[in-house]
Amino acid sequence: MAIAALIDLMLPRLLAASVQGTLLVALVWALCRALPRLPAAARCWLWWLVALQLVVGLVWSSPVALPLLPAVGQVVAAPADVMTAPVVDANLAFAPVAVDAVQMDAAAPSAWSWMFALGVLWLLGIAAMIARSVQGLRRSRRLVAGAVPCEDRTLLQALALAADAHGLRAAPEVRVSEAIASPQLIGPWRPVLLLPDGYAQSLRADELDMALTHELVHLQRRDLWLGLLPALAQHLFWFHPLAHLALREYGLAREGACDAAVLAGQDHGAREYAQLLLRLGIASRPDAGLASASPDYTFLKRRLTMLQTTRPLSRAIALSTTLLVAAVGVLPYRVTNAAPMPPPPPPPPAPAAIAPPAPETPPAPPAPPMPVSPAIPPAPATPAAPPAPPAPPAPPAPDDSDARGHVHTIRTQVRQRDTGPIRGTFTLSRTPGAESYVLLDSAHSVAMSSTDELREARAAQQGEGPMLWLRRGDDRYIVRDADTVARFRAAFDDVRDLGERQGALGERQGTIGAEQGTLGARQGEIGGRIAELALQAARSGDDASRRSALDALQAESRALGAQMGTLASRQGVLAGEQGELAKQQADAQVRAARQARAIVDEIIASGRAERL
Repeated sequence: MAIAALIDLMLPRLLAASVQGTLLVALVWALCRALPRLPAAARCWLWWLVALQLVVGLVWSSPVALPLLPAVGQVVAAPADVMTAPVVDANLAFAPVAVDAVQMDAAAPSAWSWMFALGVLWLLGIAAMIARSVQGLRRSRRLVAGAVPCEDRTLLQALALAADAHGLRAAPEVRVSEAIASPQLIGPWRPVLLLPDGYAQSLRADELDMALTHELVHLQRRDLWLGLLPALAQHLFWFHPLAHLALREYGLAREGACDAAVLAGQDHGAREYAQLLLRLGIASRPDAGLASASPDYTFLKRRLTMLQTTRPLSRAIALSTTLLVAAVGVLPYRVTNAAPMPPPPPPPPAPAAIAPPAPETPPAPPAPPMPVSPAIPPAPATPAAPPAPPAPPAPPAPDDSDARGHVHTIRTQVRQRDTGPIRGTFTLSRTPGAESYVLLDSAHSVAMSSTDELREARAAQQGEGPMLWLRRGDDRYIVRDADTVARFRAAFDDVRDLGERQGALGERQGTIGAEQGTLGARQGEIGGRIAELALQAARSGDDASRRSALDALQAESRALGAQMGTLASRQGVLAGEQGELAKQQADAQVRAARQARAIVDEIIASGRAERL
């Protein structure tokens, strides 16, 4: 089952890394075509970054979210036939994602079969690539073991001087072999320079100097070590043709960078060096090293073409291009839904308009109408101050007595006695499916069953020890083995962890809701006070102190409205995170159901399950 868990974990990452790697290969290829004078060293790093992205995308567990998809309005509520209880506090308002156990069971076997087949095929391909590489490594080691130490003191002295000039601590060991036709540098740990028999006598002094400098530049650039990463990417993505293309382009750019370094440090021109490459000809590349000769004629032709670039781009442009690709293309990404738009902030409450009562029988001539402030427009209404809206109730405090985190509690009545709360993760339906699981454990319970089957499992439990209750068809089983129960519970660890994260987000949403309730209550008080001041102004006339108090209340109301808008935006962001976690939890439920089914198959077949 470890292989099944590995396949279930790695296949989604493998697909995502393959897609992103395809896009990065297209980007690097386009840059190399658009910038023909890009130095070979920069091309080498660009193709090396492609291999780095493939490996990082496969091992990175938290890709960067790109909210490119449309925003999700709200989480879909559960249908009437299914009740899902995620691991959250029961006091928090949260709409769970519905997971129908019957539909999930019907769809899981087909998905499991083809995913498992693809995963096994991928692992077999990696094993074949490793076997081929091990065989090549042994062949290279036999080649080194069959070579004899070089005794040409002039060549060894020239190689030592050249190594010191390139900043190397020591020159590589030089050996002579009759089985090769061109120089080869083998082994990153203890590099050995293999020369063909009679190589020093067949070349002129300047050609021998250029050939040895080429190998020393490889050591100076640490190409033997850096080449391990593209080889690893080729092994892991053996099925991806662009991974093989990236490795080939990396090897070509690496040789081109060493060729450019040789020409930059020599007095000879590109013509003499091109003649040397033609004399070296074509030779297969060792599996555990590098060869001066080209592996095929196309490779050799492109190396000769790269020698014609006499005016490469500046180092600043090359470095900025490489850093840009590294910053944009290496980190793994995951396309997600955008956060929903926050609701618009509520408008501040308008002051109540109060008009003075009309006198019935004035004893004196009618007085001029009382001036009304422009901020309080007259309207027919009764002279009574509206009551302030009641403050919303504060959310209940979480239960501190339980140290196991945020859980959902279901209380059941079995045999006319209260069996206490069941705490854990539950997917309950009113009608039973083809099979059901109930794990009763004081640490964390798991149920994928009907509500009646949950009560039946509680009735079958003896004591407080953990127990796994199973039903397949009409047969019922009980498992009390601690190791089996622990394995079954571990299958739902991701579901539990995601539920706890949902509970933490729910707490934050509850805190923000409490702040919104407090601000709403204060806005209600301000609205009542504004109405009261307006009534006083209508009865006894406006004055400076009342006008100042009214302006202050209106300013505070506007400030509270802005705070309400900010809190609403935060609530919208949290709602988007809740939706993403809900989708992840639905996927985790499917994976957990697969693992649970495999464990049940195993324990029933082995006879460790006690039939009821």
